Amino acid sequence: PAPFAADPGNETQERTRILVVDDEPHALRYIRDVLSKSGYDPIVTGEPQDVDRLIAQEGPHLVLLDMMLPGFDGIELMKNILEKTALPVIFLSAYGQENVIAKAFDTGAADYVVKPFSPTELAARIRAVLRQRSGIGYLGQPENYVLEDLVINYAERRVTVAGRPVVLTATEYALLFELSTNAGLVVTHEQLLQRVWGPGNSGDAGLARTVVQRLRRKLGDDARDPRYIFTEPHVGYRMKKASSI
Repeated sequence: PAPFAADPGNETQERTRILVVDDEPHALRYIRDVLSKSGYDPIVTGEPQDVDRLIAQEGPHLVLLDMMLPGFDGIELMKNILEKTALPVIFLSAYGQENVIAKAFDTGAADYVVKPFSPTELAARIRAVLRQRSGIGYLGQPENYVLEDLVINYAERRVTVAGRPVVLTATEYALLFELSTNAGLVVTHEQLLQRVWGPGNSGDAGLARTVVQRLRRKLGDDARDPRYIFTEPHVGYRMKKASSI
């Protein structure tokens, strides 16, 4: 007999559930079809007020949230989700302004996808965020990284500076993970894009720069006189090698 091939839809294997919140019926149908074909179990709603109930009833693993919803502020809705759960939230929005994207990330968004997007891009972004959250794809668990006041506890996914907890989004943590576990080496913009965001973001070095800027701000690191993250102009970034890594 032919060998058994793992199927995301097999009843013995739990499918990853994704809650989609969008008030446009066409967008909901499109995203639902993309998720189903990618092996996920979509839970869709056009009613933002149903989010709390659906999270409690369906137990999703990730939320896709439209930024602009009638009578609701997407940022505030995400803050409400993050206050009650540890679910990663990916924004879907037709607004691609840098200040809007920066606000979403600063508030805790795991990623921000600008409409219109292809099925391949959306699926890749979802995979990247789920991989960041679960740690899938990393070989083994490295020891803690310690550099001056900065401590990265990989086992607990916890970052502190001088004993103070630093709250990072999934994307910020994934980028810091890549730099710190490759300490002493230059990680190029392209390597960061492929490892953190996945396929479909090749060549968009500005994406990495934006997250590094936020990361430096949260770590209290000055780009002009860095302690943790060093810029290699036109190439990428590196972190100092720590004896404890």
